[in-house]
Amino acid sequence: MIRVIDIETTGIDPGSDAIIEIASIDLVRGGGITNAMHTLVRPSKSIPPGASAIHHIVDEDVQNAPLLAEVADRFGGADVYVAHNCEFERSFFAAQGIELGPWICTYKCALRVWPEFDGHSNQELRYALGRATPFAGFERGSIAPHRAAYDVIITAAIFEELIKRARWSELKQWSAEPALHTRIHFGKYRGKRYSDIAASDAEYLLWIVEKSELEEGIKHSARYWLSAATPAAAPDKDPATD
Repeated sequence: MIRVIDIETTGIDPGSDAIIEIASIDLVRGGGITNAMHTLVRPSKSIPPGASAIHHIVDEDVQNAPLLAEVADRFGGADVYVAHNCEFERSFFAAQGIELGPWICTYKCALRVWPEFDGHSNQELRYALGRATPFAGFERGSIAPHRAAYDVIITAAIFEELIKRARWSELKQWSAEPALHTRIHFGKYRGKRYSDIAASDAEYLLWIVEKSELEEGIKHSARYWLSAATPAAAPDKDPATD
């Protein structure tokens, strides 16, 4: 059973922040979704305004919600878990001693399958892939971004498109590796493609790899595109053929 899962939280640090919403949906063999599950979760801390500004969940919404320990088992038992940027979900569950997996990351896989896209967020992929109405019965205007119950529907639609274009073994491999970005999202080359920078300013990518303190996905991307821009060495000629 493949289960798509999404969470909303009080922040981005699994060590100090808390899960406040969980939703999941199961994929049907041959296409479609079933077994939607959703719950709010009462955290041990207040929800900061910055977090509420993203998902619009406030303290009053969760004051009578169950604790995570009371609902976590409902979401276990799947053979595979799918999430968009699955490291976020995995790390928050793991911080509470809840081990789910193995994982497929639709974000990392989308970077590989559609490198030409300008963006790879859930909502950007939804429209780029023609899944504005992700499944029958879910009209475009009924999908609220940054709420777990709706995000899992979009992620499920993205996964359906991925599995049409990539082998299962590839999805597993890409999900286990650092993200392979196609565009730089910071600094003087913001918005430019790594491949173009590798050709015009390889020293900048070397700095990213060797000296910067940027996250591993960015370093991995710089290494990859530098390698792709370097011509393969010609094989040694066999003297016997002279």
